[in-house]
Amino acid sequence: MSRSRPTLVALSMLAGSLVAVSLQGQAVATDLESRLRIVETSLRPRGAAADQSIRWTIEERMAHYGVAGVSVALIEDGALLWAKGYGLKQAGTHDAIDPETVFSVGSVSKVGTAAITLRLVDEGRLDVDRPVNEYLQRWKVPSNEFTEREPVTLRKIMSHTAGLTVHGFQDFQPGEDLPEVVQILDGAPPAKNPPVRVDLLPGSEFRYSGGGTTVEQLVIEDVTGLSFPEAAREHLFGPLGMRRSTYENPLPAAHGNVARAHGPDGKPRALPRGWEAMPEAAASGLWTTPSDYARLIIALIESYQGDGDTFLRYETARDMMTAVPPSIFGLGPEVGGEGPTRNFVHGGANDSYRAWIAGYLAEGDGLVIFTNGARGNELIAEIRMAVDAAGWPSH
Repeated sequence: MSRSRPTLVALSMLAGSLVAVSLQGQAVATDLESRLRIVETSLRPRGAAADQSIRWTIEERMAHYGVAGVSVALIEDGALLWAKGYGLKQAGTHDAIDPETVFSVGSVSKVGTAAITLRLVDEGRLDVDRPVNEYLQRWKVPSNEFTEREPVTLRKIMSHTAGLTVHGFQDFQPGEDLPEVVQILDGAPPAKNPPVRVDLLPGSEFRYSGGGTTVEQLVIEDVTGLSFPEAAREHLFGPLGMRRSTYENPLPAAHGNVARAHGPDGKPRALPRGWEAMPEAAASGLWTTPSDYARLIIALIESYQGDGDTFLRYETARDMMTAVPPSIFGLGPEVGGEGPTRNFVHGGANDSYRAWIAGYLAEGDGLVIFTNGARGNELIAEIRMAVDAAGWPSH
């Protein structure tokens, strides 16, 4: 899945800029301005990857896919290198996206939730291998033939091996009643999902479960005595200085500078407010910016490398970034690669937003891309290829 940076073997001139040519024959600019120009002007669909004559700008591909806005951040050597917003918060306006604009990031929320859980592990308040029913107070994972043989633990929940149901959740429109977390877990109105239940032997299979992350949310709330947004402020956003981030839903208009929702036709949705609500906060309810989220990626990389006084203990970070068989996920993110290509990634998809994050644990690099359009994944794929072409890893 992952690639290390191209090995540079020759120099040439391309469009007046000094570039290097990788062993694969791909031209890679060596100065920052030229590399960023490649990111912004070298988009193309995957099927055209071998055709060097096809080059579009980010703005051209946004128009093609009907994506009103996109925001990107690049991390290099453990620091935020560059962040920029493109397009509009809402189509048909002149309200431009900037690096401080917040986006709904779907399941990318789960990595933030995992970070909260593991901070509580480091504080001695949680153990990822104890049955979650020992922590839960307002609700319990219902007992059945599967849980009697193997209990549900946070390790299994965070790696999607707990046997829990409900892959993901529908968003809520302005004016709709929002369910409480126990209503979500029981599938009771106004929740839109079926009940979250165990119907596979925990630990036996990988099956992605946003329902499981909602159980994790309740564990955090019951152990801390805080609402989930409050717990996130205390254990994640505050320590990392993520001042534009929140799990509060619906997002208050007073938060300001919000990327509005757009459907696959590129038209605004969720009017008049302009954005949906995700009461399943831990699984899909984070609102943040690429620059803010980059702080989390950097903190996890630093913790994994064990460099000084870090956000997570070294041993905890290593555990987080180790896949839990038979899953491809560690404790929160998907993990892959070996040695210099060791990485963690996660995608996100709510009804009207798409997101992607990646962090490289050895190199200290990373990438964050958020969009406010239902076809954002196609745009994200092309931006990732352009980032690769400019010499930064993105896969």
